[in-house]
Amino acid sequence: MIRHTAALAAGITLALTGTAHAAGENALPPILTPTYTCDSVRGDPGRTVLFGGCAASLGAVTNGDFTGEAFGVARDVALRIKCTGGGTADVPGEVALQDCVRAG
Repeated sequence: MIRHTAALAAGITLALTGTAHAAGENALPPILTPTYTCDSVRGDPGRTVLFGGCAASLGAVTNGDFTGEAFGVARDVALRIKCTGGGTADVPGEVALQDCVRAG
């Protein structure tokens, strides 16, 4: 079992490394910031609301106010945004993010 787990981990690492190099310089950087992924989006760059089927990852707050940087991803419109002004989370319903720009 230990050999199988080590081989699997090595294979995943190799696959991730290979993908990053194969994508070239146009590849998006990996997301290492708290991230919210929801079905859809509304609003504007000052206050953007992601809603429907939301999931929080990479340490994102699931309920309540938060500060700092976060990424937002909308499934229905293939949108990824980077927000720097914090916001409010009510996962899985919606997440409001402040001061956002399109990422990638």
